[in-house]
Parts: sequence; C-alpha cells; structure tokens
Amino acid sequence: MRWIHDYMSKYYTKSLQKYYTDIGWVEISENAIATLASLSALQSYGVVGMAARNIADGISELLHREELNKGVQIEFTNEGLKIDLYIIVAYGLRIPEVAHNVMERVKWNVEKTTGLLVKEVNVNVWGIRVIEEKK
Repeated sequence: MRWIHDYMSKYYTKSLQKYYTDIGWVEISENAIATLASLSALQSYGVVGMAARNIADGISELLHREELNKGVQIEFTNEGLKIDLYIIVAYGLRIPEVAHNVMERVKWNVEKTTGLLVKEVNVNVWGIRVIEEKK
C-alpha cells in the first residue's frame, strides 16, 4: 500500500483522490470518504448522531441518514487526509473517551477501506442528547 501514498504525493487533486493501478485508475471522492467516516463514527459507542458543520444560532440538529456526510469535512494534504467530524454525544458518558474512540475507529476504517493515509481526525462535539430507554 506504500505505492498509493507515493503516487498520491505526485498526482493529487483537491476534491478527488486519484491513483493508478496496473489495470487502471481509481478515484475516491470526498463524498465517499465523508460517508465512510460518518458511518464509522456512528458505530462508535456513545455517538447519537452527526451534526451539520455550519450550525446557525448555536442549535445543533441531528442529520438524517441521507445527509450524514454533511457532518464531516475532508481535506487532502500532502501528508494525508485531515478529517473533521461534528457529532452529537449521548448524555451521561465521558466525552473525551467517546471522542477518542471515534478518532481511532474512523482512522482505522478509512485507512483500511481506502488505503489512504489519515494524518488527523478532529472530533467536534456539537451537542448532547438524552437517549430514551426502551421498555
């Protein structure tokens, strides 16, 4: 997988990750990486949902399943991917532990699935929500 990183540093574009294999080109869009990152974050314990990254008036809102990638911002750098996540956490849990678990899971899943190097994962907690217990 090292050849992907070497090739990425030579031929990289801002909005689309593209690299060449023996049989053709592979392109990974920001949208695909954002969706992968948001689904990985939602699998983490304590994450209730994703929040829109441009919250107006300080009101955080849970995003619907079709809009999950709006809670993620992807930036391609020469050192690797920079991923910013905007999440809503369950009430009563330790936020630093939840955030650390999200960082580890997202980094591992994105690197494993895409073969791209993840330089950093930043977690922004933009809300806390009480989870209703099912009886």
